[in-house]
Amino acid sequence: MIPNLKKLSISYFRGKNDQDYHLDNLLHFHQLEKLKVKIYPSFVSRQKLNPVFPPSLKKLTISGWHHPWQDMGIVGSLPNLEVLKLRDYAFRGYEWETSEEEFRCLKFLLLDKSDLQQWITESSHFPNLKCLVLFRCWCLKEIPDGFGEIPTLELIKVDDGNISLVDSARHIQEVQQGWGNDAFQVRVGRYNMLTGDIK
Repeated sequence: MIPNLKKLSISYFRGKNDQDYHLDNLLHFHQLEKLKVKIYPSFVSRQKLNPVFPPSLKKLTISGWHHPWQDMGIVGSLPNLEVLKLRDYAFRGYEWETSEEEFRCLKFLLLDKSDLQQWITESSHFPNLKCLVLFRCWCLKEIPDGFGEIPTLELIKVDDGNISLVDSARHIQEVQQGWGNDAFQVRVGRYNMLTGDIK
């Protein structure tokens, strides 16, 4: 064990036995601040990895897990987490509902390649969020209205999504400006004006 380890990247490859994945051991890295975990190639595991993350984590990237959104409490409960990047179906399912006890310190959230359709949350669930990035979230039709009431929010970026998602981001911009947050920005990728699909 390396007790002073601060950064760690882990890759699992198809063909390995799921029972060999001992992510509960991560809890012993008491000073770990940055962690990347990638299942490569992305696949639906027969068994959950059941990770136990150290509370010291500040930055976490997860790729290809295919865990249900109900398991997000494992991540949301991390007390020092500031940056969260969810890539390549890290979590899957129709609905993600957050709670007020989660993501207390989160400042940056990225969802990249997700089948999420309905996101249920409130402004108090992301009290310190500054940046939200949605990339390849093709099924998500709108950003929850609660993001318009997050006073710390500075930027929403939407790329390769659908036009209704873009419209909801612009609506949130109007709400933020109505609260006096004139510095708030929305950045949008190119999209086809005929189909509404973002390029």
